[in-house]
Amino acid sequence: MRVSTTQVFQNGLDSIQRSQQDLSRTQMQLGSGQRILSPSDDPGGAVQSLQLTSAVEKLEQYARNSLSLEQRLRTSETVVGSVVDGLQRVRELVVQGNNGSQTNETRAMIAGEIRQARDELVQLANTRDANGEYLFAGLSSWTRPFEVDADGNVAYQGDDGQRAVQISPARTVPVGDSGERVFVDVPNDEGDLQPLFETYTRIVEALEAPVSDQEGREGLNDAMARGLGDLDQALGHLLEVRTDLGGRMKTVETQNRINEDQLLQVRTALSETRDLDYAEAISRFNLQQTALQAAQQTFVQVQRLSLFNFL
Repeated sequence: MRVSTTQVFQNGLDSIQRSQQDLSRTQMQLGSGQRILSPSDDPGGAVQSLQLTSAVEKLEQYARNSLSLEQRLRTSETVVGSVVDGLQRVRELVVQGNNGSQTNETRAMIAGEIRQARDELVQLANTRDANGEYLFAGLSSWTRPFEVDADGNVAYQGDDGQRAVQISPARTVPVGDSGERVFVDVPNDEGDLQPLFETYTRIVEALEAPVSDQEGREGLNDAMARGLGDLDQALGHLLEVRTDLGGRMKTVETQNRINEDQLLQVRTALSETRDLDYAEAISRFNLQQTALQAAQQTFVQVQRLSLFNFL
């Protein structure tokens, strides 16, 4: 078969260009750290890589959701704990105020401290989270949940909704509690529901009422006994709320560990599918570099074999 000079030159150029392309591709792989630069490199691996990347992104989103949820739940639990501490202090003051040695003046001082505790309770009920949203406003998280009117009455401005946050493909956790559930629908000693603010107010009014005779003393004793019963019922209610918050926090922590294990497994699979084996790539790069140099040197030698060089 006759081989023309043009064909010899073209074959040499094609060999050099293929070697340059192979070397350039390996160089890009080394620069990016990835084995698959385009779907055509490995169609099956490219599809699997996309699926694993999507799984990683979802798990990372669940992790962010869990972090935000855990922070909000911890803040809510801390607030409820503070409310419980304040309630226990008010209970001590009620017992103290019901002591027969107290006078109208000392009972008024005790009532003043309970009134301050009630103001602190309103502030706690209006606590915001790190994002500035109210913890106990239900779905109306940007609305101040509790407002005090000119007569000192506390009104709930939120709703009874409850948001939920997804922390896994099959699990969602309530993110907060409405102020209605925590502070308004509180059982009292008579089996009815009574806002915690009203419980405090009734105790304050009973302590501030002057006692001048036995009938007044008996009325005070009855009011204090009823107040202690209401406070005990409220304490049990708040402990249930706190336990519920703790249970949700435990759920988030458990799911976090599961998500972390899954994320590690998926990232490992993604690395095995997509990432470059540097040892193999460097060896291949050196081999391709040698092949390119050989092709270039061969082309130079073949180029000298032209008949015109001997005329």
